[in-house]
Amino acid sequence: MPTSVGARIRYTLDRDSVAYKRIYNQRTAVERINSQAVALGIERPILRNGKAIANQNTLIYLLINLRFLHRLLHPVRDLDS
Repeated sequence: MPTSVGARIRYTLDRDSVAYKRIYNQRTAVERINSQAVALGIERPILRNGKAIANQNTLIYLLINLRFLHRLLHPVRDLDS
């Protein structure tokens, strides 16, 4: 068993605690948003102007949120039911 501080923390971490689950849910939500941003090309902006990059990022985040809202309002129905 590795004896570094990080390894000990990983092995002794209570993964059933409410705090761990809350943070894990936040982390996975952020990773999903980041993967959508990568798919939309936001991870490496082509623009050089800081305001232009901020505007583009705002529009992309707005698009991600609109897609999420659409999924909430129009859930996919199961074809078997």
